[in-house]
Amino acid sequence: IMPIRSFIGATAPLAEPGRVLPGNEAVDDSRFVVRYFRKSRDGRLLFGGREAYTSAASDISVHIRRQIAEIYPHLKGVEITHSWGGSVGITLPRMPFVRTVEPGITAIGGFSGHGVMLSNFTGRLYAERVAGNEDRLAALEALDIPAFPGGTALRQPLLFLAMTWFSLRDRF
Repeated sequence: IMPIRSFIGATAPLAEPGRVLPGNEAVDDSRFVVRYFRKSRDGRLLFGGREAYTSAASDISVHIRRQIAEIYPHLKGVEITHSWGGSVGITLPRMPFVRTVEPGITAIGGFSGHGVMLSNFTGRLYAERVAGNEDRLAALEALDIPAFPGGTALRQPLLFLAMTWFSLRDRF
């Protein structure tokens, strides 16, 4: 499981909220570096979609604002009033890691940015295991989750190169 940093920002309440997600949908796209967004109850656009592979800080709002303008050109220059980020654990295939360490001890993680939904789902499957039904959690445990290449010395630089490649591929 590799730690990466994920970021999100919130705009000021939109002047014309009906021009953005008029059905109040929640969206994530099919890019490798996923963008996800929805409106808040007070008409702000919550927008995430930047990943970083080092701990170096940068101005989150600049990156978020640029991505918002790619999708909604009329929001170019929109004010970002709040922005934050944190670490998430990713796996190479972006699927959760589930392994029995020893009888009665199971390691679960690597939700790859989908932890709000997947951690609850996987927790339910773990509860089923504790209650005696192994089947559904065993299906996740059987997933092939290969280690990141490069060992401890090279995995961070190799991840940076790979993610830069996928980020460029997302653009073109």
